[in-house]
Amino acid sequence: MSLRARVVALIGAVLLLSVFLGTLVAGYQSRVALRAELVTGLSGGRTTIIAAFEDLPKSDHPDHDLQQLVATFNGSRHVRATLIDHQGRIVMQSETEMADRLAPSWFLNLLGRPPMPVTIRTPTSVPGYNAIVLQPIPELDAIIAWRQFTGVLLVLTVLTALGIALVHFVIGAALRPITGLAAQFERIGRGDYSGRVAEDGLAELGGLERGFNRMAAELAATTERNRLLTHQLMTIQDEERADIARDLHDEFGPHLFAVSMDAEMIVALCDSGRIEDVPSQARAIQGAVGHMQRQVRGLLGRLRPAHVTEFGLNAAVLDLVRFWSARRPDIAFDVDLPEDDTNLDEVARDVAYRILQEAVSNAVRHGDPRAISIVVGGDQSRQLRVSIVDDGSVATAKTAGAGLGLIGMRERVETVGGRLVSGPNKKRPGWTTQAWLQLKGTRHPAAEAQ
Repeated sequence: MSLRARVVALIGAVLLLSVFLGTLVAGYQSRVALRAELVTGLSGGRTTIIAAFEDLPKSDHPDHDLQQLVATFNGSRHVRATLIDHQGRIVMQSETEMADRLAPSWFLNLLGRPPMPVTIRTPTSVPGYNAIVLQPIPELDAIIAWRQFTGVLLVLTVLTALGIALVHFVIGAALRPITGLAAQFERIGRGDYSGRVAEDGLAELGGLERGFNRMAAELAATTERNRLLTHQLMTIQDEERADIARDLHDEFGPHLFAVSMDAEMIVALCDSGRIEDVPSQARAIQGAVGHMQRQVRGLLGRLRPAHVTEFGLNAAVLDLVRFWSARRPDIAFDVDLPEDDTNLDEVARDVAYRILQEAVSNAVRHGDPRAISIVVGGDQSRQLRVSIVDDGSVATAKTAGAGLGLIGMRERVETVGGRLVSGPNKKRPGWTTQAWLQLKGTRHPAAEAQ
């Protein structure tokens, strides 16, 4: 069962229970009111008859007055008066107002039994009569109570139906954003990150909708970055393969052919008995083989390059600074490195160096700085902090930061669970790139941005 159906069913059950309890209360009130009216009618009729009996002995026509007394109850809604003789026969009975139809028997049972009839003995001065019996008549009041009861029940039923319909509509409107979120999550599960949800739902869902849109946008951006990086990597791989193919063809082909020719010449010299010329041909083969060995080592180095930081991060950074200082002597480099970099793991060293290499290259190529500050250091949270600050042009640095270089730096940092912050300086000209890299065996506490 859906959440909407469960909520509507629960509220509907509460409303139906309210209708049932309201019905019981209305029935009880009708029962109390009817009995009170009947008791009041009997009491009033008894008082009237007793008062009339006090004056009856003084009457000149007691029979007529007695019958007239019974006739005063004609049209009564609650009481019927019956005059009986000593043999129990009905001498006269009042005419009561009757209902056009009766209430259901179960409703009459719900109203309870009416009060007992009241018997008032006639004075002995009036012979031939025994008593006047006052009998309660609940039928007319019962049908009125039944109509009121059914009216209340109808109103409660209509209100309950309207309440359930309103709840169904409101719950549906409230859950509609969740349905939209579920549909967009299915699109993300299929790899489509273009979907967004409207941020116009309930206040409780606003944060969820905004978070979903940010997540979808970030996934789309990450997918696009990965696509660009994959394309760039494949392009570089194709170029490297083409270079290797050219080297194999240009370097190994001629020398292998020369070795083959020298070997055939040695065979020919041996067959002709010119043994003294064999050593020169052998040395020619050795020279060609030595040249091919050097080429093989070069290709192996390109296929499996040695880590630039295999002799330490400090040495690699200083080499980088010397490289750029030789080409841009007008730039003043300020370098602050840790005294001991042997405790840094290989991955952190490589990522730190690549960030430094890319940031310094961007600064030199795009910012035209006069000074570059490089700081590498650790902290107590087992993080390696890398900072590159220059005083170059911010406008050209922004153009450089929009390329794949910054994306590559961010991807490298994220692979080691770190964080990268890159942007213009706040209080002075220039650009700042900072990275916090997690070392092995540590967690990733939140790094504060500059």
